[in-house]
Amino acid sequence: MIQPVLNKIKPYRKRIVIGQSFKFTEVILELIVPLLIARMVDQGISAGNAYLIIRYTLLSLGLAVCGMLCAYICQYNASVASQSYGTDLRNELYSHILRLAEKDIHKFGTASLTGRITSDIQTLQQAMAMLIRLVPRTPFICIGSLVMVALINSKFLLLFLLAVLIFILILFCITKAILPLINRSQRLTDRLIGRLLELLAGIRVIRAVSRSEEKAKQYHWTNEDLEKTMRRIGSLSALLNPLTMLALNLIAIALLWLAAGEIRLGNLYSGEVIAFINYLTMLLTALTVLSNLVLLYTRAYASALRVGEILVTAERVRNPVQDEYMGSASNGLFSFEKVDFAYPNSGVLLFDDLSFSLPPDKSLGIIGPTGSGKSSLVYLLERRYPIRAGRIEIYGRDINSYSEAELLDLIQIVPQSSSLFSGTLRDSLTAGLSGISDDEIWHALALAQAKDFVKKDEQGLLQQVERGGINFSGGQKQRLCIARALLHKPKILIFDDSSSALDLATDAALQKALRDDLLFRKMNLITISQRIATVRRSDLILLLDNGAIAGFGTDQELLAENKLYQEIYHSQTEADSQDLLPDLLKDNL
Repeated sequence: MIQPVLNKIKPYRKRIVIGQSFKFTEVILELIVPLLIARMVDQGISAGNAYLIIRYTLLSLGLAVCGMLCAYICQYNASVASQSYGTDLRNELYSHILRLAEKDIHKFGTASLTGRITSDIQTLQQAMAMLIRLVPRTPFICIGSLVMVALINSKFLLLFLLAVLIFILILFCITKAILPLINRSQRLTDRLIGRLLELLAGIRVIRAVSRSEEKAKQYHWTNEDLEKTMRRIGSLSALLNPLTMLALNLIAIALLWLAAGEIRLGNLYSGEVIAFINYLTMLLTALTVLSNLVLLYTRAYASALRVGEILVTAERVRNPVQDEYMGSASNGLFSFEKVDFAYPNSGVLLFDDLSFSLPPDKSLGIIGPTGSGKSSLVYLLERRYPIRAGRIEIYGRDINSYSEAELLDLIQIVPQSSSLFSGTLRDSLTAGLSGISDDEIWHALALAQAKDFVKKDEQGLLQQVERGGINFSGGQKQRLCIARALLHKPKILIFDDSSSALDLATDAALQKALRDDLLFRKMNLITISQRIATVRRSDLILLLDNGAIAGFGTDQELLAENKLYQEIYHSQTEADSQDLLPDLLKDNL
């Protein structure tokens, strides 16, 4: 699972080796300094030898300067490697998310994906820096301190080993208590991001129904849970330094007590005692750093699993649609045969034994009450969700035999919730496409009834689009999204209530333009709408009611025989214009 994350480290192995080598050199120089100070005290200060004092002082300063240069080189390589590694991993993760199937994106969730691409990668980036700066230093300081103590006086080695044992015990107890809290804090962070995205996405609805206080309480409850968890982590982490300093002082007292006896016997000198204190401080400081590294790499391992989980998820393989595999048009455009479907984690079937077939070269209009399954039906054509039973065919071929990329190239759905990408209008319209000329874009804009308002801007296709297209009205965004779908030249174009923000005249002009255009005339058009005036322009109309087919036929057949269709018609048509509206619509067409 974490192998893709580790593979991104390979390009920076050279910098890792260089950084760690200079860190090793710095540690060696740092271990020599206490020994020099001991010599200066015992041989220089005690004997009053000014030459030795100056000599050892200059030598210590020289080692300090060399150590500083080594630390600088190590720090530089660590910074470059960690920042570059984080950038590469973030770019790879972002690109991979864009290539994931929609069902996988829904499985992870927006909040979790946001957390993984930000905080998790930041943790991995920090772990990369510590791999160069502190991972080689910490164990070498510990081992080196013990070796230097053994070289000075091996009798004190046992006391230092006891200090290590006590510290490991402290570290084990605190780490064991903190690890579950760290995992909980990551889950709460995902939940908090989810709450925030939910509030931002539905802020207008929340205000409209006066639910601001309730939603604010839900956010604050999650935030308070995260605060309590982080406070608990902070409290446990704060115990580490006091307990370490307590152990350090107790061991130092024991060291001085034992050293006093050795000095009286002439087996130890005062300078060597100072060296012992320095090595003891270096040892426990290194162990404190080690504890922080354990916590960091525990979080980094969890983050690597989360990032790796996305990277190992299979992405859509974009292969061009092969016409020879599309079957015979005589088999129909598409067909549903005894299809049973329910959304994930739902035990209630939305479609139960659903069967119908759309003949070739026929347009389809889908209408029905809210929640009747109109959008769900067309989403099944893209295989966004698996069906529980039955069979769905497109051009006489089972949809399971298509790759997702083939289905996406074959079908374009223009959703009701229109969204544009930031950047130039041209880039937003041609997203995912290459080799599109300006003439093709203007032609698509003309068909989508968007050419006039785009031309009003002096920059034309180079005008800037704000995030989500907030600098366009709802109707303008819908028409631009329709133009974007037309540029893909799909064989099946589905309008999922994508003209809800358009007036009837513009909607009629759009439908007429698509039917009259030679390039798009062969395209199979499926229209989902709440407007009966929109769907009745289709050759056939499918009427859904609570997931079941309530009617299927032409507009005239349904208007003559279907009671539900008649109710929808009469509810949307004024009594004095019921007879005139069909003729007016025909004139517009």
